Amino acid sequence: MASSPNIPQRKPKQIFKKGLTRAEICDIMGIPKRKDGIPIMCKCVAYCRVSTSDRSAKQDYERQKYLLEHSGMEFDEIFEEHISGGVKGDQREQFNRMLEQLDEKDIVCFTETSRFGRNYIDCFEMLDLITQKKKATVLFLSNGIKLEGGEKMNPYTWMTISQFFIQDEFLKRQIGYNTSNALKRIKEKGEKTLGRPTIHTAEQRAEVRRLYGEGKRVSQIAEATGLARSTINRMIEDLR
Repeated sequence: MASSPNIPQRKPKQIFKKGLTRAEICDIMGIPKRKDGIPIMCKCVAYCRVSTSDRSAKQDYERQKYLLEHSGMEFDEIFEEHISGGVKGDQREQFNRMLEQLDEKDIVCFTETSRFGRNYIDCFEMLDLITQKKKATVLFLSNGIKLEGGEKMNPYTWMTISQFFIQDEFLKRQIGYNTSNALKRIKEKGEKTLGRPTIHTAEQRAEVRRLYGEGKRVSQIAEATGLARSTINRMIEDLR
């Protein structure tokens, strides 16, 4: 793959204007074209990370995908990872697959630092793998940060991105701390766990088991017990 020269710094509004073609981005960023007029362009990939595979994670992935699609850039591939932000880079399957495909002068986009990771030290180690070892450029779109591949990070950029990484790890630790304290208080009160409070009695659960065992439909059980169908479905799942 042909290498392109260093990409000069430009204002984000010029680079990420909606609707720009790859050729137009090349012109703005100062990337030369071949004799046939086709721009010499590096690969441009994106990395999306969500913590789990539940509904909220799906919504977060769709949010990241929306931001990428409206960034004005074309992506050769979008890597999606379902993993905690505290997991190191060498334990991330999609992150390592992305690294294997990167060449010098390629561009890697993240919607924000928190989707990159939530461990201060690990984030800098992963950045070094991309920018120093692979010599690819990193863009954090929402944070407005650009790290040139193969170049040493200046102290001002280091200070800025450090604050984002520290804040991201703080939020992760804060959630864990608050959850741990809440569980401790609940245990001291003799309660069982966090989450949705129980809205049915032992007698109702026994009645659901009896009716289900007799082959009654969920609608019939709901009519007989006065419980919501969703509650009955959860009880039936527990019985299986």
